Amino acid sequence: MKKYLPIAGLILSLGLGSWSMSFGAAQGEPQARTRLRENINNLYLLRLTRALELTEGQTAKLYPFLTRIEKEKIGLQRRMGLDFKDLRAELAKSPAGEKAVLGLVARIREARRAIRQMDDEVEAVLEGVLTPVQRARYLIFTVEFLRSVGENLERARGLRAPIKRTP
Repeated sequence: MKKYLPIAGLILSLGLGSWSMSFGAAQGEPQARTRLRENINNLYLLRLTRALELTEGQTAKLYPFLTRIEKEKIGLQRRMGLDFKDLRAELAKSPAGEKAVLGLVARIREARRAIRQMDDEVEAVLEGVLTPVQRARYLIFTVEFLRSVGENLERARGLRAPIKRTP
């Protein structure tokens, strides 16, 4: 039991840190969003280790790989978010510039394809590293973790006082 106390403390601090930072992230602060995402990723890796009962060897193979993939996906998603913003602005123009729209749509589709490709790469690596039972646990863990994070963020946003806007 004592060997789990440091891990439990770390998970608790990450969870509380994620919860408290969700206030700034919900308001659109880029640094707060980045920290929140990093904390959620760290929490994910810690809980993944426990849920799948990873060995040290498996952990040594998976952590650097999953961390690298997540950073790459964050970059793609950030760029895709900016492209969506630009696409909305372009579509709001009258008339919308077809060339600009086509270029933005192509960039968004390429980013989405790249993210799917990274997800496929993760699945392939996991298949080579995990046992069949661990792969089954991974499927269940991922769905439950994402649902839990979503619920906790929504709950944290509900606790935040609404921003009063003056006309």
